[in-house]
Amino acid sequence: MLALGAMLLSAAPVLTHAQDNPASSSRTNASKTVKGRITDDKGAPLEQAVVQAKGTGRKTLTRADGSFSLEVPDTSSVLMVSHVNMAYQEYRFTGTDLNLQMKPLNAALDDVIVVGYGTKKKSDVLGSVSTVTARDIEDLPVANLSTALKNRAPGVGVSQSSGRPGATTSITIRQATSFAGVVAQPLFVIDGLVEMNKDDPSGSVAFQNLDASQIETITFLKDAAATIYGSRGANGVVLVTTKRGKPGKPKINYTGSYGISEASKMPEMLNAYDHAVLLNQLVLGKRPFNVPATELYTQKELDYLSTLSDQSWLDQTWTNAHLSRHTVNISGGTDRITFFAGANYYKENGNLRDLFVTKYGLRFGMNAKITNNLTADVSISTDNTDLNRPAPKGTTATEQSDQMNATVSSLMYTPRWIPMYIDGRPVFSNPPNWHPFELQNSKSYARSKSQGLTINAALNYKVPQIEGLSFRVQYGRNTRNNFGKEYYPSYDLYEFVREGVHTNQGTIATTNVMFTNTLQRVVNIRNSNSISEAYDASSNWQLNEAVSYARVFGDHNISVMLAAEQNQTFGDAYKASREIQVIPGVDQLWAFSQDKNNMDNSGQSTYSGRVSYLGRLNYSLKNKYLLEAAFRRDASPNFHPDRQWGFFPSVALGWKISEESFFSRNVRFINDLKLRFNVGLTGNDAVGTFLWKNRYTSTTGMLFGTSPAMTNGLNPNVVPNIYITWEKALYKDIGLDGTFFNRKFNFSLDFYHRHNYDMLESPTATMPNSFGSNIGQVNYGQMNAWGIEGSLGYNGNITKDLSYFVNMNVSWTDNKVLRRYYNAGTDTGWKNPIGVRTDRGVEGYVATGIVRTQADVDAILSKTPGYTINGDTIRVGMLNYQDLNGDGKITELDRTRIAGRSEAILGGGFNLGMAYKGIKLSMNISVSVGGKAMWKKADVAPPTKDATALNIWKDSWTASNPNAAYPVIYSPWANEASTFWMRNGTMMRVNNMTLSYSLPAAISNRYKIPEFRVYVSGTNLWNIINPTPYKDQATNLIADYPILRSWTFGLSATL
Repeated sequence: MLALGAMLLSAAPVLTHAQDNPASSSRTNASKTVKGRITDDKGAPLEQAVVQAKGTGRKTLTRADGSFSLEVPDTSSVLMVSHVNMAYQEYRFTGTDLNLQMKPLNAALDDVIVVGYGTKKKSDVLGSVSTVTARDIEDLPVANLSTALKNRAPGVGVSQSSGRPGATTSITIRQATSFAGVVAQPLFVIDGLVEMNKDDPSGSVAFQNLDASQIETITFLKDAAATIYGSRGANGVVLVTTKRGKPGKPKINYTGSYGISEASKMPEMLNAYDHAVLLNQLVLGKRPFNVPATELYTQKELDYLSTLSDQSWLDQTWTNAHLSRHTVNISGGTDRITFFAGANYYKENGNLRDLFVTKYGLRFGMNAKITNNLTADVSISTDNTDLNRPAPKGTTATEQSDQMNATVSSLMYTPRWIPMYIDGRPVFSNPPNWHPFELQNSKSYARSKSQGLTINAALNYKVPQIEGLSFRVQYGRNTRNNFGKEYYPSYDLYEFVREGVHTNQGTIATTNVMFTNTLQRVVNIRNSNSISEAYDASSNWQLNEAVSYARVFGDHNISVMLAAEQNQTFGDAYKASREIQVIPGVDQLWAFSQDKNNMDNSGQSTYSGRVSYLGRLNYSLKNKYLLEAAFRRDASPNFHPDRQWGFFPSVALGWKISEESFFSRNVRFINDLKLRFNVGLTGNDAVGTFLWKNRYTSTTGMLFGTSPAMTNGLNPNVVPNIYITWEKALYKDIGLDGTFFNRKFNFSLDFYHRHNYDMLESPTATMPNSFGSNIGQVNYGQMNAWGIEGSLGYNGNITKDLSYFVNMNVSWTDNKVLRRYYNAGTDTGWKNPIGVRTDRGVEGYVATGIVRTQADVDAILSKTPGYTINGDTIRVGMLNYQDLNGDGKITELDRTRIAGRSEAILGGGFNLGMAYKGIKLSMNISVSVGGKAMWKKADVAPPTKDATALNIWKDSWTASNPNAAYPVIYSPWANEASTFWMRNGTMMRVNNMTLSYSLPAAISNRYKIPEFRVYVSGTNLWNIINPTPYKDQATNLIADYPILRSWTFGLSATL
C-alpha cells in the first residue's frame, strides 16, 4: 500500500504558479479561463492557496493579492480550493469571475461534528456533544493525551493523581455509575475502530498514546447519543478523528519542544532539631511522671542536631526532570488520492535517577478515489511505550509498579538526622531499611514495554443508479504486546555506631541520633533478591457493514443507516519469577535458584466476542423540526444464552426556534436557537465472565487415604445465577444551544437525568459455613443521577489586529441510591445508604477546639468527672470533641457524618485567550466550588522516632505558645478526621498557559514557509485557591509522587 501511494503521488502533475502554468498545451476549443480572488474569513488575501480543476491535472497557486487565473475544461467545472490554514472547499464555476472567501480550519471543524457511525452538522446535533480540536491542545507538554483535556468540555473530568513519568490519567463523563461512587472510563473510538484489548476494554491505552499533532478532533458523547454504542457506551463515548491528507502539494510540518519539570508543591517537613524537640514533648506528655533520662534528648544532642543540614533524603535525590517532544507530519495528494503520514517521539526523565518514559509512534493514512463512486480509506499506526522505574520492592503492586509512592514516602519521612553516607559508605538505618543510591548502583529496575499496532481499512460505495444509497465496509485489527521485567538483587549497607543511651523501644520513645564513623556491621539488604518476567499479548478485530440512504424531498430531509458489527478479542499471558540469586550481576531467570520453592510460573488465555446490529433514522422538516431514532442490539457472552441479547433504543427531538419567522422577526439579536430532547437506554455487561456458570478454584490441603497426604482439589467459587442479565441505565436530556449578537456569543445548556437499575449486588443473606461457597450477584440495585451542564463563549475584536476569546463551562451533579443490599443491623441512622448520595460526605468527630488553659480543663472535669478522650484524661493543649452519645467520654461511638458532601458542588472553569497580529496567549483555569476537603490523617500525623512530620507541628500547643494553631503533640486522636482538619473544598487552579508568536504572512510567504511559530507553554502552573496549602490538591497524600509543573519551549514549522 505504501508503494502504491508513492507511485500515485509520483505520477501527480507538477504544481506551477499562475503565470507559469503550461496548461495552454492542453487547451481545447471548449476550455474557459476562470479568474478570481481568494480571501480569508476577514477579507484578507490568501497567497499560496491551491486552485485545481476537479478531475484534471490543471492547478495553480494564488498570488500575493489572492488573485488567480486558471484554464478549465468548461463552465460546469468544479474548482477544488485548499490552503494550509483554511478548510478545503469546492466551488462550481458558472462562467463569471469568482471572489471566494474561505473559512478557517477550526471554524469549519465546528460546522461538522463526528457522532457515532457518522457525521452531522453542528446545527443538527440533538445530543449533548462536546468537541475539542487539535489546535486547543497541540502545544501542551503532556505524555498522556487526556492530561491536555482538563477543563476543555463540560461534564468531562480528567483525573491526574501522580506526576510520575508514565503514570496513568483517566477521563470520566458525567456522574458516578456505581454505588462506590466510581465513574468508569468511557469507550474510546479512533476513526471508527474501538481500540480495545483484554486488559483495556475501553481502549484508553491507544487513546493515551496518540500525539495531538496527528488529531483532527475529539468528540465526547455524554447522553443518549452514546446509546448507538449499546452496552459499551454506558459510560459515555470519546470519538477521535485523526488527520487526513488534503489535495495539494505535499506539506511537511515539524514540531519540537524541550521542557523542564519540577514539583508543583513539595511539603515542608520538620528538620532534625525541631523533630527531636517535639519528641521530647511527646515523651513528657505520654509519661508525665518519672520520665527516665534515656528517653529524652539532651541539650548536647539538640545542639548537635541544630548543626545538621535541613535537607531530607528526598531533597538529596530529587532533581528537575527534562522532557522533549518531536513530531514530523507530511500530507498532500491529488483529487484522486490523498495521504497523511506522521512520526512522533516523546521522552520524559523523572525527578529520580533511572526513572523515565519514552513514547514513539508512526501513523499513515490514505484516502483513494478508485472510481467516481468507490473510495477507499486505509490507515496503519503503531505506538510504543518504554518505562523504567528504579523503585525498591514495594509491599503492594500499587506501590511497586504504579506511582512509586512507597519510594517517595520513604525518602520524605526518613528522619533528617540519618546521613546517607559516612566516609563514602552508604548508611544503614531501620527505617528506612534501604538506600536510594545504592539501590540504583545495584542495577535494580522495573521495566515495561508496550507495543501496539492498528490496521484500519474501509470501502465506501455510492450506488449510481439510486441517488443517496451507499454502502460501507470497515475492518480493523489492533494488537498489543506487553513485556515487563523486574530485577531486585541484594546489596550491602553499613551500620555505624551511634552515641547515646536511648532505648529505641516502643512507639513513644527516642533513638540515638549522633552517628560516629565507627563501623558496627555490614547489613545485606535482601531487596526481595528476585527476578520476574511477564509477557502479555492480545488482539482484537472489528468488522462493520453498513448501508445508508440520504435524500432531500422538498422540505423533507431523511437519512437512514443500518449496520452490523462483530468483534472478537483474544489474549495470552505468562509470568515467571525466581528468588535467591546464585550468579551475581546476571539479570536472567537461570541466574537464580531453580528450587521449586523459590520459583513461580503462571499463565492464562482469554477470549471474548460480541455481535451487534444497529440503526439510525434522521428526519428534518423545513430544517426546523428534527427527529432522530436509533437502536442497537448487542449479544454478550457474559450471560446465559437465554439472556445474551440486549436491546438499547433512543429517540431525540429538536426544534430550531431561530428558523421560525415569528422568532427571527422579533428577536433579532439571537442568530441561532435550538431546543433538543433525547431519551435512551444503555446496558452494561462488564460484570464479570460466566457468572451464570459453576466456577471453581484450585486448592491444596485435602487429606485422603489411610496415609494422609496433601492433595490438589477444586473448591466451588460462587453459586451461579443463570438469571443474571444486563445492568441498565435510562438517560434523559433536554438542552438548549444558541448564538447571539452576530454569533460572537455562543452557549449550550443541558439538564440531564439518569436512572440506573438492575445493578448487580451481592445479597446479604447469611449462609452457614457448611454451605461451602459464596452467594452470587443478582440484578437488584437502583440509583438516580441528575445534573446541569452549561457553557458560554465569546469571540471578539477590539481592533483589526487585536482579538480575544473567553469560554467558560460549569456543571452541577447529584445522585441518590434508591435500592441496594446493606447490613440492616449495623448500617443504621446516618450510615444507612438508602435515599442518600453515593458521596457519603466525611465521617469523623465534631471538634470543639483546643483546650488552651487549665481553667478550661477544670470546667470540663467539673461538669463531667472522669472525662476522657480515647482513654486519656483530658489535659491542657488537647483537642476536644463533642460527646455525641452523652456517655461522658470520647470514643469511636462519637463518630458521625461531619460533612454531607466531600465532592465539589460546582465544577468547571475558563479558557481565555487573546491575539495581537502574530502573538497569541491562551490560558486554561479550573474551578470547583463547595464540598469539603480534609487534611488527610496520614498527612498530619505527629512525628515519631522513626518518621518526621509536616512542620505545621512546630506551631503546636505548649505552655509558652498557648495560642498555637495546632493541639499539643500528644493529644489523643490529634490527626483523626474531624471538623478541626476540614476545610472548604473550593479550588482554583491554572492548568496550563501558552504564549506563541507566528511569523507574519509577508515574511513566511517570501521564504515559502506557510507557518513558522515559536511558543512557550506551561502545565500545572499555580493553585490560586488551595484548601490544602501544604500540598498540591491533586495529590492524595503528601508522600505520593507529586504533581509536576512543566515549562516547555518549542517551535512549529511547515514547509
